[in-house]
Amino acid sequence: MILNTTAETMTASEKELIQSQKLQKLVERCYKKIYFYQQRIDALNINYTSITHIHDISKLPFTTANDLAINYPFGLLTMPINGVARFEQTTDFHKVIGFTIQDLAWQKEMIARTLFACHINAASILLELPEPFPSSGARSLQQTAENLGIAVIVSHESDDQSCLKKILDFGVTTLFATPNKLLAFADFLQKQNIAKHDIPLINIICEAHHCPANLRDTLMDKFQVPVYTLYGHPDIMCLGIAGECYQQKGLHIQDDHFYPEIINPHDGKILDDGQPGELVLTTLSREATPLLRYRTDETAILTHEHCPCGRTSARLTLVP
Repeated sequence: MILNTTAETMTASEKELIQSQKLQKLVERCYKKIYFYQQRIDALNINYTSITHIHDISKLPFTTANDLAINYPFGLLTMPINGVARFEQTTDFHKVIGFTIQDLAWQKEMIARTLFACHINAASILLELPEPFPSSGARSLQQTAENLGIAVIVSHESDDQSCLKKILDFGVTTLFATPNKLLAFADFLQKQNIAKHDIPLINIICEAHHCPANLRDTLMDKFQVPVYTLYGHPDIMCLGIAGECYQQKGLHIQDDHFYPEIINPHDGKILDDGQPGELVLTTLSREATPLLRYRTDETAILTHEHCPCGRTSARLTLVP
């Protein structure tokens, strides 16, 4: 099941054209609207109008977490504050990203693509298990699911008995929670002698950062259902940058909105597919706080081989 066939099944040439057009507009906007990027581009003796193709991206400067902190809070905005719909801060409160209404709409569509790719749709019933504080990712997932017609239950009770009651009462098919919460819940089910077939659960969603492959395997063994992961980065977008499909052969990057690169972290050179290195992301569509070649400080492997699910997007594998 593919939500946006036009965007998710583009040919290489179609994608290259769209990415090139978006990059050209992005660089112009960054240069004209953000003094920090104007300085960085001028320092490299680059004429911003010479950036016309996606392959020209290697000429552009990197952006780092320190750059975000230096420009806190409004230095990387392309517009007055009244044009921003939401600000999201990192947990250290030293970095902030702004989103316009359009930015948030794009995020919801990107999350929706992943939900569809995992066979989560209007027939699903989603339970978000509680955290001490609701995360931006959980809120974005809730809003997206509701827009898709998925019934969402947001629980404010942390005990396992209450969670089980909700699952049975509402016929919950999908859980979204941290692996630690899920492991505790699995142990509770075992102690209560509740078998996997006694609950209506069909699948589980976790944030990719919290759920490496070995932990995901443990959860799938305990619940006997697929565990899908969604990727976001706290400095860029909390959720929606990439996500798995039902084939579970890597995280599909929404590469009509984010351009991925893998670089050698020591010299900044771009690495080939299949080689582990630092993940770098460019926000091709972002309006409020665009980022050029943001160094995520995360190790990953990239592939552009087509997935059996039919999507042609690049796929990402995080390396612990």
